[in-house]
Amino acid sequence: MRTMKYFSLMLSVATLTAMAGCTVKDVDLPALAGPSTFANNIVMTASTNTLVQDGVSQALITIKATDAAGNLKNIPLRADITVDGTIQDFGRLNTKTPIANVTQLIYTAPPSSALASGQVAQTVTIVVTPMDAGDFRSEVSRQLDIRLVPQGIIQPTNPNLTASFTVTPASPQVMSTATFDASATTNNGAACNSQCTYSWDFGDGTSGTGVTVTHIYRRASSFVAVLTVTDSRGAQSTTSRAVVVAPGTPPTPAFTFSPTPAVVDQTIFFNAAASRAVPGRTLVKYDWDFGRGTTGTGVTVSKSYDAVGTFTVTLTVTDDAGATATTSQTVNVTNPQPNAAFTVTPSSPAAGETVIVNASSTTGPSPIVSYIWDFGVGSSPSTGTGVSSSTSYPGATVGSTKVITLTVTDSAGRTSVTSRQVTIK
Repeated sequence: MRTMKYFSLMLSVATLTAMAGCTVKDVDLPALAGPSTFANNIVMTASTNTLVQDGVSQALITIKATDAAGNLKNIPLRADITVDGTIQDFGRLNTKTPIANVTQLIYTAPPSSALASGQVAQTVTIVVTPMDAGDFRSEVSRQLDIRLVPQGIIQPTNPNLTASFTVTPASPQVMSTATFDASATTNNGAACNSQCTYSWDFGDGTSGTGVTVTHIYRRASSFVAVLTVTDSRGAQSTTSRAVVVAPGTPPTPAFTFSPTPAVVDQTIFFNAAASRAVPGRTLVKYDWDFGRGTTGTGVTVSKSYDAVGTFTVTLTVTDDAGATATTSQTVNVTNPQPNAAFTVTPSSPAAGETVIVNASSTTGPSPIVSYIWDFGVGSSPSTGTGVSSSTSYPGATVGSTKVITLTVTDSAGRTSVTSRQVTIK
């Protein structure tokens, strides 16, 4: 039914046309409007799609243009280098205004980069835009990519490889053992374990390998430990953390000295053998400060003072881990005089009888080096020297008294004087 209506309509149109005396003609299609791109076919080809990023490697780019009928056509072009869609001179073009079918573009790779990112391959895009329409902004561009490969060895990447490690104890002490454990490292979410290799840099100039390693730091400081994990394909992942190394438990210093009290110019002996290091450590150094600018080293030392006073003696001990500790004591230095003393035999001599004196009971802080005797008036002889001496009192009357005086001097120049009175019987 619909077909019959359509046929009737066509007859009606034909009848009306004949009645009007009109002739039916072919109607030409209107010309294409818009960019000339629609009438052009532009094809870009490169001699290579990969260049070494060395500043000299080149790619030859041929541009072929044909019109809508397939005939070659010389078209003026604008050429640009883009990276991630941004125009920039990353490398060089021999011209930025080539003509298709006449000029060949030559792209030269940029020099190698000193940056770490220069070790990752990049892609540059060569873009050409027709300019025969006068306003190239309305044209459709053609483009091709060239991959830049940095010089040297390029490590494969594995974004699923994650290096991780722990340190036990978290803040180790000097000369104690710290354990570094990388078993938390994962590859694609699973523990990497023996499927990876592990390289350690402990930050103090030493290194190690293995999933779990131990290390001893020999000084107190903060160190950056770095773990580099490599999977079976050679891809790597790196992580780091600061390790603060504590000084450790200090040793215990202690010392004794004798004699005490001490006197001027007397040798005093100091002994630090009672000092102790913590278990596992050894004392390696003993430093003494005796005051008045004098020092010494060693487990045992000696010192004398040439003046009276109270002096602070300080001992500093150091163990093999570098830990130190200090203790002090005071030393009193005195300057007592010698104590002169003597005996007289007989204690009550007769006139003319020999009297013997003896000063062996004299005492003092230093050796006695001089004994001088004064036997008084009427004595013969009237003076004497030595620890023992003798005299007499000829012509002395019974009941008269005589005074005997002793002066002693020690090695330090100190003197002492004493006297005794004797009665003649």
